[in-house]
Amino acid sequence: MRSMPIIEFDMLIAYVNIIDKLHRIASMIFTRIVNGELVNVAVPTSAYMEYELILRSKGYNEEVIRKDIEAFRLMKNLDEVPLTSSILIEASRLRNRYGLSYFDSLHAASALLYDKTIISVDKAYRRIKGLKVLDPRELVGNVG
Repeated sequence: MRSMPIIEFDMLIAYVNIIDKLHRIASMIFTRIVNGELVNVAVPTSAYMEYELILRSKGYNEEVIRKDIEAFRLMKNLDEVPLTSSILIEASRLRNRYGLSYFDSLHAASALLYDKTIISVDKAYRRIKGLKVLDPRELVGNVG
């Protein structure tokens, strides 16, 4: 399987939300992905699931959510890591060992089983043995 760092849910939300404190960073990250400067980056299916659930809970309609997910799916150079039973099993182990939330455990398991690298600002991932965390702010340099 080829090397694929995972980009987590927090960057998806930051990218679409212009008032998010990480919007500028997320925009730069996704621009670098599209331009081929950051390669082999993937979104786990679980991040799309979390994205959908959060937006639905905030009252967004199905068409808006669907268009957002389609836009990410069609983004050049951005792959997807499908949710598998192996990921579900590893996520369960991670929840048991580290007390992660359901979706954090799915994202971490996806990363561990594919590249062992996740792009996220979530500090919970730093405790996981064998998982490398790339802070998106460091990937783009000092941007305020």
